[in-house]
This record gives sequence, structure tokens and C-alpha cells, in this order.
Amino acid sequence: MRHATPLLALALLAAASPAHADDDDDEDSYFVAFGKHTIDAGFTGHGTRIGGLSEGGMGARLDLGYGRGRWQYTAEGSLESSSLQQTQTTSTEGRRQRAALGIRWLARQFIPINELGVDMYLHAAGGISRYQWMDSGSTRPDVDLGVGMAVRKFARHDIFVRLDLDLLFSRGDSGFAGGLVLGW
Repeated sequence: MRHATPLLALALLAAASPAHADDDDDEDSYFVAFGKHTIDAGFTGHGTRIGGLSEGGMGARLDLGYGRGRWQYTAEGSLESSSLQQTQTTSTEGRRQRAALGIRWLARQFIPINELGVDMYLHAAGGISRYQWMDSGSTRPDVDLGVGMAVRKFARHDIFVRLDLDLLFSRGDSGFAGGLVLGW
């Protein structure tokens, strides 16, 4: 509950502020587009269900991006741990590898000072995840839909810190994922 108050305040601020991510770029003199080429690395975590069993893990993530205005096209990859819960007291340890292609749409942008901005965006990606446990494995297509926020220092090559929160969907199962990355 203690996290709900700052999130509610941010949502109210977003609803009350004018949007700076309109389609008509010439009307929007304060809008700063995604960087043309970006690379970012960080940590990610996920939790989902596979065959009725709980599964989750954490690991490293790498994203490459190509920006065009308020759109950014991404290639994403991650290598994570995977723990498949067999019973309430036992789990099977392994790893998850994921590759995906995605898109981000910059929905809101706040520029409190000239060289610093806060971006709020929607994100979608389709990919494939490979799970490998002790003596079994699974390959599953997946789709994730989510939201994110980045604090960005505007320069020739932007520097940013980004937080993503996504819902994962795969073969009738669903889950969540989140990540924190640093990019330029």
C-alpha cells in the first residue's frame, strides 16, 4: 500500500499535464524524440506459470533500439535464472533465455528542465523463451504488453534510466516481468 500513494500522485500528474507526444511534431516544440540508436543493459525479473507450476527468475538484459520520433523499435535479449516450483517445498533450478522484437510508443513526456526529461511509454514485444532445467526443457513463444518510465538526460547521445513493467502471455499462461536498465 505504501507504493500506491506515489504511483497515484504520478498518475494524477500525468492526467493533469498536457501531452508532449502528439503526432504533429511541428506543433509540439517541447517534444524530444527517442534517440535514433540506443543500447541499454540492466537487470530483469519474471514470474509465470508453466504447465500449472509456478516459475520465476532474475538475470541480465540487453536491448538495442532504433528510434523514429515517438516510436522506438527494439531487439531484446535476456539470460535469467529459472526456478520451477515442483511442490510447496521443492523446486527445479535452471535458466531462461529470451529473444524478442518489440516496439515502444512515447505516450507522455515531461521536461522539468531543458536537458532532463521524464518519458512515459507503452511497450509490446513478441518473442521466444527457452527454459532449461536439470533434465528437461521447454521452448515457448510469448507476448508481453506493458508500461514504462524513463528519466532521460538529453544530449547528442541520450543517457537514461528506464523501468519496465510487463504482463507476459504464453500458451494460455500469463505472468509478469519487470526490468531496470541503464542506456545511452
